[in-house]
Amino acid sequence: MSRTRIDPSTLSDLVVYADESGDHGLASIDIGYPIFALAFVIMTRDEYVDVVTPALQRLKFAYWGHDQVVFHEREIRKRVGPFAMLADPSTNEAFLGDLTDLITGGAFSSLRSSNR
Repeated sequence: MSRTRIDPSTLSDLVVYADESGDHGLASIDIGYPIFALAFVIMTRDEYVDVVTPALQRLKFAYWGHDQVVFHEREIRKRVGPFAMLADPSTNEAFLGDLTDLITGGAFSSLRSSNR
């Protein structure tokens, strides 16, 4: 099946990711996790392809040997599924440190400093 290439001029130059964490309902608040957060990341397609994706792939390969792991906040926090390895305190500290470095000083730092 042949597919025609998409004309990039018909697309936005930006990629937007939105995600939520916690409970958005106020009827019954989970005392163990009484938080609701809504976050957005907005970047250019080039930043996503050239900077962010390779940095996330490097982190995933470093800890799992592949890049098929999906970073779900709940699984990271509860240390379940592919994040069960975080039950080991030294692995947890190293992974969270590497993830924090990626966000604060690595791939995403160029996004914060970009002029839009």
